[in-house]
Amino acid sequence: MQRETRVVLLVLLLAGGALYLHTTTTTEEFSRHNIGWNGTSSLPAEEVRDLARLDPGSTLLLLAPDRPFTPEEVGYLRAFLDGGGRVIIADEEGAANPLLADLGSEIRVRPGNLSSLERDYAHPGLFRGYVVGNDTLFAGVETVLLNRPAEVEGGEPLIETSVFTWDDVDGDGRVGEGETFGRSVVCAREGNLIVIGDASLFINAMLPENPKFIENLQPVQIDAVHSRIGSRNPIINTLTWIAERPPAVAAIAALAILPVAWRFGRKRE
Repeated sequence: MQRETRVVLLVLLLAGGALYLHTTTTTEEFSRHNIGWNGTSSLPAEEVRDLARLDPGSTLLLLAPDRPFTPEEVGYLRAFLDGGGRVIIADEEGAANPLLADLGSEIRVRPGNLSSLERDYAHPGLFRGYVVGNDTLFAGVETVLLNRPAEVEGGEPLIETSVFTWDDVDGDGRVGEGETFGRSVVCAREGNLIVIGDASLFINAMLPENPKFIENLQPVQIDAVHSRIGSRNPIINTLTWIAERPPAVAAIAALAILPVAWRFGRKRE
């Protein structure tokens, strides 16, 4: 009987573990809860939710921002930059352009389909960019592997593509009519503000490709409110809400312990 009970408990434990893993992970791109190739679960970064409490002189990453910033939040970012903090915006869709305008920056992200003949992989959108600017973020880095980057206009260029790059408008992987070769800037800066036209530099699959760049990035805080690193999974969001509130964790722990304590007390009687 004891052996059968142990087997049942083991099966229940394994089933519970599989269920937990299934309900607490996601396949959403850029999500911190995505352990797959296109998630950011392996990116070493501290999540922050209040831009008014940023550590002075630290680095803040806005990754694929998909929510608007209030005037107050823009003011916090301005004060952070003025105080010596560094803001890195990684965006390939142009969603960050309104924020850049509100910050008084002339840098803009121009979405497209940059492709290159000078590449290490079969896909024309996966190629290396060349470091052309002087910034501690790229110290000791000569090239960065890019994944479908967008062109960045304005500011001081930090990364450029090779001359064998073109905007593949029709997506056929070849230079067609109206498409021409030329260098494109994919990363630029204005003071402490850096804009990278490739948010996928920070996904799990790309981290091993650019180790020195990721090392130079540290330590970094990531905006968990405006960046696209969350999840639409209600279970994940509920667990995250609980984890961020110590009283809720204590209450749940107490509810879990009370039945065990009651049963133990009954046995002693």
